[in-house]
Amino acid sequence: MKRTYVCLPGAWMGAWSWQFVLERLRAAGHDARALPFRGVGERAGELAPDLDNDRFLEDTVAALEEDELRDVTLVGHSFGSLIATLVVDRIPDRIAHLVIVDGGIAQDGQSIFGRIPPEIVAKRRKLVKVVNGTEVLPFAPVGSLIIDDPALAAWTHRQLTPHPLACYTKPIRLDHPAGNGRPMTYIACTSPRYPVSAGMHEKVQAMPHVRYRPIEAGHNCIISAPDLVARELLAIPA
Repeated sequence: MKRTYVCLPGAWMGAWSWQFVLERLRAAGHDARALPFRGVGERAGELAPDLDNDRFLEDTVAALEEDELRDVTLVGHSFGSLIATLVVDRIPDRIAHLVIVDGGIAQDGQSIFGRIPPEIVAKRRKLVKVVNGTEVLPFAPVGSLIIDDPALAAWTHRQLTPHPLACYTKPIRLDHPAGNGRPMTYIACTSPRYPVSAGMHEKVQAMPHVRYRPIEAGHNCIISAPDLVARELLAIPA
């Protein structure tokens, strides 16, 4: 059965981060695409003060509707999983399956900074800068990418762009529990564990409605371990 995969990137990243996984999904005969967020990645030139999770949600919903996509396997890596969860909350009729790749499980009224470990929040707040009149989080040093191949890590780091701070500080609105009743898969990166996601794997394993799929890879697995990620995406039950 031919599937439609729509993939959303993590913070500081664009659609480029999914290219290795997309190649494998397309080679298997599927429609696979990635969407960059406004002001980040390929759309970094559109950075503006009004950008936040609500705007990213609106843009993603508009893209799905404009291309009349249905029965979508919606995949979010890290930060992108938050936007994917918001999309499923609003337009579940277009989504066949929600996949979270080493991200968080969103909760109504909670911000990202309200969910991740406070010591990491404190460190990130000290890094905030203003670009184009917009408060942003600069991207982290190359060593924090958890990509073993030095050349691949350096290439990845060169592509990174600042990310709007409001995405981290503004509480989200969920009208339904995360997943909104749609089938869910969680791909957990276990080697090594990502400090930002402390405790999240255990929380997900306690959710009987979520397929929990651990892989031996680091947090940026879509770049460092695309074979493993593509294999998991292709194995999602119809």
